[in-house]
This record gives sequence, structure tokens and C-alpha cells, in this order.
Amino acid sequence: MPEPIYTSREPFVEPESTVLVICCSSNAFLPYTQEFLERQLGLGPGSYDLLAVPGGPQFLLLTEYLPKFAWVGHRWVKFLVERHRLKRVIVISHEECAWYREERFVPQFLQKFGVGKSLKDRQREDLREIVHALHALGLPISVEAYYAEKSSDGKVHFVREG
Repeated sequence: MPEPIYTSREPFVEPESTVLVICCSSNAFLPYTQEFLERQLGLGPGSYDLLAVPGGPQFLLLTEYLPKFAWVGHRWVKFLVERHRLKRVIVISHEECAWYREERFVPQFLQKFGVGKSLKDRQREDLREIVHALHALGLPISVEAYYAEKSSDGKVHFVREG
């Protein structure tokens, strides 16, 4: 058997979680998201399941345009909620998300549907639709949605949606 190259400092403990957090994997916003989860929502490290993917929870709305991607995302959410007996889902989107600007994932013709809307307005509207999409999965969960944005003082504000 090969020698380990690293051993954790703490023994393995599998904490009970009742919360799933779905957010963007952006390295710019993830530290602030974790701070928000810990300091504002009282969720300590390891006390929640984390699903961090590019674009965050936006995959839940792509059923017609990227059906395989949406199918996998729905399966992930259902699996985690059912298998880990989760009761609460928190979805978080952030300002200037690169996923929303990427034409390969959000085609130009879809972006045109939001004519007259800012990227921020589209994202916040999507968050409200994501809450409905999660409830439509028929899972026994409560859902909260938040939008993270940079403020003029250089900090990150989180605003509750829906």
C-alpha cells in the first residue's frame, strides 16, 4: 500500500446536515459566500452540503436550452435532499457572474429576451424562478434565495430575493 502524502489534523467526523447551499464556484465570491453562511445564517464549516458550480443555481432553469445539464443538476439536488435528508436549500447568485455572459451556456438569443433588463435584474428574476423550480421538484424543503453584490465601500452585500 502506498504511503500517504498527507494526513488530516482532525479525525474524520461526519456531521449531520439539513441544509444544501447551491452557489457559483467563482473564487472571487466564494469566500464572501462562506462568510455570509457562517456569520449571518449561522452555518458553520461542515454543517451544510455545498453544490458550487459555474453559474450557481442557474442550471435549474436550463431545461429547454441545456436539457442534459439541467437534468443532471436536478438529479444532484434530488439525490442530496433525499439521501442526506436535507430540509432547507439556499441558492445564491452573484453580481457580474461570468456564466451569464458566456454565449456557449446562455445563448445570445436568450440574452435578447432580457432586452432592457440589466444583468443584475435578469439574475434576480432568475433567482425567483429558481425558487419556484425547486418547489416544483416536489421535495419537502424550504428554499431561500440571495443575491451578492459589491458595494461602493468595497464589501459584498447579500440581499434576500423572493
